[in-house]
Amino acid sequence: MSQSKLIPISYYNPSQETRLSAYADTIIYEEEGTKLMLRAIRFGGYPEMVQAMSDAIYAGATIEAMIGENPYHFSAEVKRYERQLSRDGVYAEATLLAKDDEQSEQKEGDENQQEQTLPPVKCIIFCPAGDRDRLFEELDRKTDVPLIPDFRDYVLSELESCGQLKKLVTISLREKIEAWVLKDNNIVPIVEKGLKTGAIAIPGEVKNTQGFDEVRTVTNYLTTFGVTVAERIRNQFKPLYEPDKEPLSPEILRINDYIREHAGYPLYDAQLAVAESVKRQLGKDKCAFIVAECGSGKSVTRS
Repeated sequence: MSQSKLIPISYYNPSQETRLSAYADTIIYEEEGTKLMLRAIRFGGYPEMVQAMSDAIYAGATIEAMIGENPYHFSAEVKRYERQLSRDGVYAEATLLAKDDEQSEQKEGDENQQEQTLPPVKCIIFCPAGDRDRLFEELDRKTDVPLIPDFRDYVLSELESCGQLKKLVTISLREKIEAWVLKDNNIVPIVEKGLKTGAIAIPGEVKNTQGFDEVRTVTNYLTTFGVTVAERIRNQFKPLYEPDKEPLSPEILRINDYIREHAGYPLYDAQLAVAESVKRQLGKDKCAFIVAECGSGKSVTRS
């Protein structure tokens, strides 16, 4: 959806007589029946207004946006967003991105329950507009099934045709992005169907009783070709920094010395590796994301 001007957004709480307003340059939403569910938004304004609007959306408020001459009402989900706020003098900006569903854990005593009986996990995927390769890469990160580039067209087409992968509505003035919702990250049936019908196959397969002819399920596929797939993944996704092969840069070492001197402790090895990778990424594209578990250096690298 095209939009040439900043989008006025507002929130009103009659019980508290609170009215907030700001201006958004990006809104991404999903149509769920008669509701428009907010999946991502970036807006700016006075710091107090931006902070309060961010808190309201995070708490599940419904906000109004004037898109063109028409008012739209977007519903937010309670505490289901990653938030990032920045400030430059009297101007502040907030970005909220929808979180994926959390994987439900099996109850004790249900160890033999098959994976397919678990509730579906809903995921949100963001990628550059029109970039099918990047969409497939992000999809690969959201699922447990190992995928290879040769599967791209089949997997994306099948997921879209059955409604499991759906494109969201994106309104953005500055960024050429698009967003998708993966309604269930269990795509094993899709891959197994492709393998059984021959719609997809492992490149270089050997047509004999000891080769790919015996592969009928994802489990067979992993058992037979797991080493090959792992090697392809290593070759296609080169790390920015390999701690066991490369030294840390002088800049990162100086920062570590400074932290040790002023905080009384150095960074962990994993945090140093993350810091070095971020430094290299910023030198290339001026933008870097850290997505990792606790203790990997997200907070310390950002600060």
